[in-house]
Amino acid sequence: MSDELRRRVGDAEGVRAAFEEMPLLLMSTEGPEHVFVAANAVYREFVGRSEFIGTAIRVAMPELAGQQIFEMFDRVYATGEPQTAREWRVQVDREGTGTVQDAWADFSCFPRRAPDGTVVGLLAFATDVTDRVLQRRAAEKEVAEAERRYRDARDVVTALQEALLPTALPVLPGARVAARYLVAAHDQVAGGDWFDAVPRADGSVVLVVGDVVGHGVAASAAMGQLRAVLADALTTGGDPLSALVRADAFAARTPLLRATTLALVVLDPGTGALFYATCGHPPPLVVTPDGRTRLLDGAASGPLGTGATLVLTHDTLAPGELVLLYTDGLVERPNRDLGAGIAELRTVAADAAANRALPLHAAPVMAERVCRLTVELLTRTGYADDVTVLAAQRLPGPVGPLDLQTSTAHRDIRQLRRGLDEWLELLDPDDSDRVAVELAVWEAVANAVDHAYPDERPGPVRVQAALGADGVLECRISDRGRWRRPDPADTTGVGDCCSRSGSSTPSRCTTRRTTRLREAPSWCSGTGCTGPPCSVPASMRHRRPRSAARSSPSRPSAPTAVRACGSAARSTSPPPRSSPGPCPAPRGAGCSR
Repeated sequence: MSDELRRRVGDAEGVRAAFEEMPLLLMSTEGPEHVFVAANAVYREFVGRSEFIGTAIRVAMPELAGQQIFEMFDRVYATGEPQTAREWRVQVDREGTGTVQDAWADFSCFPRRAPDGTVVGLLAFATDVTDRVLQRRAAEKEVAEAERRYRDARDVVTALQEALLPTALPVLPGARVAARYLVAAHDQVAGGDWFDAVPRADGSVVLVVGDVVGHGVAASAAMGQLRAVLADALTTGGDPLSALVRADAFAARTPLLRATTLALVVLDPGTGALFYATCGHPPPLVVTPDGRTRLLDGAASGPLGTGATLVLTHDTLAPGELVLLYTDGLVERPNRDLGAGIAELRTVAADAAANRALPLHAAPVMAERVCRLTVELLTRTGYADDVTVLAAQRLPGPVGPLDLQTSTAHRDIRQLRRGLDEWLELLDPDDSDRVAVELAVWEAVANAVDHAYPDERPGPVRVQAALGADGVLECRISDRGRWRRPDPADTTGVGDCCSRSGSSTPSRCTTRRTTRLREAPSWCSGTGCTGPPCSVPASMRHRRPRSAARSSPSRPSAPTAVRACGSAARSTSPPPRSSPGPCPAPRGAGCSR
């Protein structure tokens, strides 16, 4: 080493010692084969080798083949362009046993040049970051596992909440009922909100919205207990105030239920009489079809279980008006008082009722429209708690009974089918209930065509249906035919019990079906509710073809046409067919099933 170089760089032994002790991985190669000419102690320890100076890298470290290391060295040597990378994963034989291990390194590779600028070798330095990468990955795995457990717990609580809430709302002749439930935002879990709509034998319907303090499994379980106690008290003949007193006493005995808030409304759709109570809960809102609003704030008392005196106050709901119950999650926001939130609710509900807000594709039913839009518009700026709304609109007039009598002739059966379809459209039940009713009616009508009138000659058939004030639908299908013994070879139909009476005299056969019609409430989940895309619609509103027989290329027999009408009604999967068994009526008597 020249004296000038020694003065600028240092003594050769000192430089070698410093190079050897540097805490970085340092190495240098020469020539296009990348022959090692220098490697410090940290580098030798990293690659698990102690003697490879004078050996080409492909020979010294064959396990690097296929890891793009050799290719990277070739590229830097050929282009003279340096390369830098972070956290490259390599697999090297660090123990010298022939078994490779994962390792990670941050590195830079530079060309070494001769005095004339020609690339003669490479110089690389790197930092072993294996411990850092493994620690971060372990932490990420723990975080992912914690998030998974949180999601699982949230899903369990949400599923529990849904299981404890009503799966359907009553379909009533004098009122339309709708509900919407939105699960709390991601940083919360479903809590103690609930709603209920309980039809009573006197024709009234009780609407309840409540909120148990807290979130999670405990709050949901407590909510389910209180809801069951209150629903039982309301359906076993007690007056609403007595049921409320019973729920208050139960809350007082149950620590998790103390300070539960609740709004209760009893509506008689026939007279419009309305009784209500609010126990520490935001007041119900009355909305008119033209967009006027008023609060039912005359019956305020303290939360349940706190010893407050419960009060039930009278009001009247005019035809067409709607009463809306809701939880505080709909109107409470950070840095805004409850009064401002209720004022905003009144504005949004008024616009929704008058169909002034987002009218395109708006729900035709006022109760559903108000529920949908109040949740959508009031939560799109954010919400933290569960959101529950329940609405009931008093119809201008109840849906009257259906009474259709026609002939079993093909053209008349089609008119009968159209009349029943239009009547059910007025009621707007859940799709599964609608399909079940249509299936039963058309099987019974098909039996009249098959068995009541000989030689398929037309005869009268009558369809009567009425929806009771308690939401129970009763259908009757009758005829005045002469029943025949069935043809053993005829296996069509499921409701042929009347034909088995064997009577040869004229008789009247009446088929009855009694069912409680329901309408599915709407559920939203996630971080917001924007209407139909993220919710379960209250009614599928699937337009069924009016008659499949219309498209038949040739005129079918009357029984075939009737069953075609029934098939057209069953646009979703119908209940499975079942055999009715022998007719219980004696010979010559009317058959009732």
